Amino acid sequence: MREYSVKRLFLCVALICGFAGTMQVLVFNKRQDLHFQHHPDQRFSTPQQDRFVPAGPPAEGVVAAVGMDRIHLNTGSKLSPYRCENPGQYKIGERLRITYAQGSPPTAVRIERL
Repeated sequence: MREYSVKRLFLCVALICGFAGTMQVLVFNKRQDLHFQHHPDQRFSTPQQDRFVPAGPPAEGVVAAVGMDRIHLNTGSKLSPYRCENPGQYKIGERLRITYAQGSPPTAVRIERL
């Protein structure tokens, strides 16, 4: 049986770890770039987004789903997402009236329970 030197073993382990680390960085950066392609409004906050512009009459409906940063409101004819700061406080099936600002998805400015 052939004996391997410690230097050669260390070099092989270092190459494997270096290659795995490089591939992991490349894959996660690519995934992050793809996320920002689909959600460009989440990458940078601009001063125009913070300004309130009424987008129409308040929307009333039932909470159909709760996400990490938005709630989905079922208004009867369609399902509409609204971004809000703390969506975890609302429960599925609860009736809400949402005043919102323009955006994609619209940002909820005031949420009232009905």
